Parts: sequence; structure tokens; C-alpha cells
Amino acid sequence: MHILLASIAALWLLVSISTAAVTQSPEAKAQSADVAETKISDLKTVPPYKYNPIGKPDPFKPFIEQELSPKKKTESRTLPISPLQREGIEQFRLVGVSGDDHHRIAIVQDVKGKAYPIFLGTYIGKNSGRVVEILPDRIIVEEKGKAEDKAKTKRLTIKLRKDEVEE
Repeated sequence: MHILLASIAALWLLVSISTAAVTQSPEAKAQSADVAETKISDLKTVPPYKYNPIGKPDPFKPFIEQELSPKKKTESRTLPISPLQREGIEQFRLVGVSGDDHHRIAIVQDVKGKAYPIFLGTYIGKNSGRVVEILPDRIIVEEKGKAEDKAKTKRLTIKLRKDEVEE
């Protein structure tokens, strides 16, 4: 019942609006046409906008200035990444080696007695030495140095030493 009344009211409203538009007086139609003509003519007389960038910041430039030149690799290597790179290779002692022929892990100890695990590819020493081989009784570290426009590779060995029997 309510739906029927609502649809009748909507239909009546629609009919009344359409008849009001048709029965509009000729004077009202002329006034609305004049208003439309004046608005269009006013728009034609407005000068086009021109942007003057003098004294204004560039809207496409970032607020924070950044260097576009890439940083040198030597600067990133100046700070040691791990405690293993803070001391020379001679300061470390090989304590043990674990694993089989395919995958080995070595344990080195620094002067203070702190132990560190070593894997293949681990950086150790001040001269950016890298572990290239782990054998059952030693580890081999390769350091790259520059000498007279050539890259010179130096191989260092840290051997497993059996401690003397403690009393």
C-alpha cells in the first residue's frame, strides 16, 4: 500500500514539473537567454592566464637537495661492518672447525676471548680479507691489495692450534 502511494506521488511530481517547464512565459524564457548570453560574452573578454615563474619556487624541484653523483666505494669500506673487520687477521685464533666436506663452519676467537662463527665468504681483517676455503685444520683468507696499478691478491692461512693441556 505504501509503495503504491509513493509511486503515485512521484508520478504527480514529475507531471507537475514537466508542465511548469512547458507553461513558462515567453518573458521568462527571454530573460534566461539574456543571462546565458552575457555569461558567455563575459568569458570571452577575460584575458588568458599566464604563469610568471620569476621569484617563485619551481614546483617540480624537490625540497631537499640530494647529490646526484654516486658515492665512491672506498667511502663505504672505511667503517668496519662487523667486529671481525676491526682487527687484523693475526689477532684471531682458529678454535674449531665443524661440518663435512661440502659444508664447513669455523670458529675463531679474538684477543678478548669472544668467539665468532666463520662461513665461506665472511669478511675478516682490516684489509677486507675474505674466507675462500675452510679445511679441517685451517682456514684460508684472501686479501686484495693494490700495488702499482695492479690488483694483487694475498692468501693468508689461519691454522688450528691445539691448546696445551690446562691444569
